[in-house]
Amino acid sequence: MPIIATDVKKKTIGIVTIIIIFTILGSLLVFRQPQNSNFTAYERQLYKIFEDAKIQFERIRDVILPQNITISVYTKQQAIDRWGKEQSNLSNDTYLLRQENIYKSLFLLGENESLSDTAVDWIADWTAVSVGNDIYVIYENFWPWDMPNAEATLIHELTHVWQNTLPTPTSYDADKAQNALIEGDASYMADYYKAQYNHNNNGSSNNSNSENNIYYPPFITNLSALLYTSQLGSCYPNVPDAVTSLNWFPYIQGKIFVSAIIDNYGGSWDGLNQCYMPSYMPSSTAQILHPHKYFIGETPKNPLASQLNDDSWTIIPCRYGCASDTYGEYFIYVMLNHWLNDVNQAQKIAAGWNGDTLTYYEKGNEFLFTWSINWDSTQTASAFSQAFNNMINLTQATPQSQCNTSNRHITLIWDSNTTTTLITCCSTTK
Repeated sequence: MPIIATDVKKKTIGIVTIIIIFTILGSLLVFRQPQNSNFTAYERQLYKIFEDAKIQFERIRDVILPQNITISVYTKQQAIDRWGKEQSNLSNDTYLLRQENIYKSLFLLGENESLSDTAVDWIADWTAVSVGNDIYVIYENFWPWDMPNAEATLIHELTHVWQNTLPTPTSYDADKAQNALIEGDASYMADYYKAQYNHNNNGSSNNSNSENNIYYPPFITNLSALLYTSQLGSCYPNVPDAVTSLNWFPYIQGKIFVSAIIDNYGGSWDGLNQCYMPSYMPSSTAQILHPHKYFIGETPKNPLASQLNDDSWTIIPCRYGCASDTYGEYFIYVMLNHWLNDVNQAQKIAAGWNGDTLTYYEKGNEFLFTWSINWDSTQTASAFSQAFNNMINLTQATPQSQCNTSNRHITLIWDSNTTTTLITCCSTTK
């Protein structure tokens, strides 16, 4: 898991990036070694597999890593202190509160849940993290004798050290797509190393390609089933399911996307390396979920932002600097499946996504947002409208034309002759 300053690599992993932005720039930690009589042996084994991991990475990827890579050990508490220390400040962060308003209005968070509170649990379960050319392993979560998993974790982080600088994303959806490439590549490399390790130690492999001497790791293909399993819930018991699913998207679905890229190029790394060039980078979660859309260069048709009749509202630019944001296919899938608990229905509807535009406004302490979503057909627009209304009913929001969720009022408008739905949410009863 990398943490990159804003002038190096741009990364967003759900709420984790929000923590990164406000801590990495202003937080310095004086390192204290874990108090353990076996720490010397732990550190010795760590350095041993770290040196081998660098050799293995360069051999696999046929590249040269920077010479100044360092590795250190943090405890869970040290990780929380460094990357989660400013939670009380984050709870007052304007962007975070706006994002939380959107999540709660769309029923991804409960009224008593907060995005900042979910971050500590997420950080506490990290195994390793990279900051520029510095790699940190979490003492309680990383066991250097657990081979090949331990060295594979270091391969994952070395991938982040090696990865190219990426341009700043322009939307939530594009950010998720970039991170799917970044984390998918690192996760693929880790599994690739483990597949070769097991092949060499077992004397055989069911994942070998004799012509190219490529060893393919096993991949999970049922993304939706995995994201809603109890295993993830038990790893992050205090992180809401929807936030957990959004956080894990770059790792799990990104790895499947990277596998598709490599397969498309006959096992060569060239196609994957090319993905880091600006004109070849994936631009939406739809391209990650459906690699064929990436290969043909299919891009969404984002609708124009809805115009308000009341000019007393002020447009608030999204965190990417644009007047409006785009949330994408995967966000819609998570939103629907979170309540409908019907993977097939949620996937089928979300796959009809063809662009969206969310615009956020404020007036004093009140907020309002409009969310226009393009669909591939009137049938899909109709299916989404029905599913969204069913979702509202399941949340037990007030069954009015304006559904009351706490102090928020949400409506969905759809003209049956169009392929665009419009969701409007406002914090005021006026």
